[in-house]
Amino acid sequence: MNWKPVGDQERIQSLDIMRGIAVFGILLVNMKSFSGPDSPIRALSYEYFDEPYNVWTNVLLEFFVQGNFITMFSFLFGFGIVLMAERAKAKNTRFVPVFLRRQFVLLLFGILHVLFFWYGDILIMYAIVGLLMLIFYRLNKKFLITFGFALITVYSLFMTTLTYDYWSSGAAITYQSTQNELNEQEIVQSIEVYSDGTYLEIMKERIHEWGDLNRYFLFFIAGLLPMFSFGAYAAKKRTFTNRGLWKIWLLTLILGPGSKLLAVIFFPFKGEDWRYETAMSWGYEFGGAMMSIFYICSIVLLYRSGKCKRLFNYFQFTGRMAFTNYLTQSIIATTFFYSYGFGLYGEFGPLVGVIFACVIFSIQVLFSKWWMHRYYMGPLEWVWRSLTYGRKQRLKRHKLSNG
Repeated sequence: MNWKPVGDQERIQSLDIMRGIAVFGILLVNMKSFSGPDSPIRALSYEYFDEPYNVWTNVLLEFFVQGNFITMFSFLFGFGIVLMAERAKAKNTRFVPVFLRRQFVLLLFGILHVLFFWYGDILIMYAIVGLLMLIFYRLNKKFLITFGFALITVYSLFMTTLTYDYWSSGAAITYQSTQNELNEQEIVQSIEVYSDGTYLEIMKERIHEWGDLNRYFLFFIAGLLPMFSFGAYAAKKRTFTNRGLWKIWLLTLILGPGSKLLAVIFFPFKGEDWRYETAMSWGYEFGGAMMSIFYICSIVLLYRSGKCKRLFNYFQFTGRMAFTNYLTQSIIATTFFYSYGFGLYGEFGPLVGVIFACVIFSIQVLFSKWWMHRYYMGPLEWVWRSLTYGRKQRLKRHKLSNG
């Protein structure tokens, strides 16, 4: 029996909407790294772009976006793995070999993404963490939800405790001037390479930054795996009543925005003592995961209510080709900011980055709608699925869709 990718009639629209929204949220976060050396800037004890509008843009991004959408994608990935396994079982086909090919192709895309476009790739991490789900996807719902919540809580407490110890011991203040100087040097070097360097120099810097970003690889896995587990739990449970969703919504409203609000409250103490950095660590790790679930519940409840239908329709198109949109965001943004394009790296602060992200995403929305009326899947989705299933997938629609 042939096993094919999910068809139009089998798709769960709310999942496509979530993917579309997550792609936008990830772009908002990534734009700071596309346009400038965000990692060393974030490590400074002071605000690099210190204009009030840039400072508050950063604060709002940290609260509403940072850490919230990479976790949403992790949830959707876990959900998709269970769906894929269930479809394989229903059609009496082998799931593991196809899934392994799928992850291997994803890994290759991630490697190419890092080598030729951008160091902040998440596909490599998803390819590896996804393999761990081969251990978990058969487990029962109760274990998945308990394991996910326990792991994200323990991991967040661990990371927050490390941050608290570092700052409360006085070590952070003692080495602050030295660390600031090192970060300032890194900022200057990054701007010089990305705005004026050759393509090979940029590639070398990109690989170096990817290594720095992923030096704590196991920590990243511990941060993402709970959301994969939550997604697998949701896929196995499948049916949530509105009453049940409202309960989860209320709980995650308290745990998500409630956790992230601490960093906003203590923002004036950034670089002065332990309060801001500790609150920021807890808000990013635990708050980001809970905020993601809060967003997911909000999307599903709004979708069921019939509100925002037209807006959701646009997000659905971008979500159906989320893989293509994610990778093309890197291509567009790096071409704009790097030396082989307009060479504007390091010249704009967070607010301009948000505006530019909105422009890119608006274009992607229009293109996605045009494309999906004519084709069954995005161009890179077609490549990924054709390689995964070992045969060329049908791409072009014979008649234009009216959807």
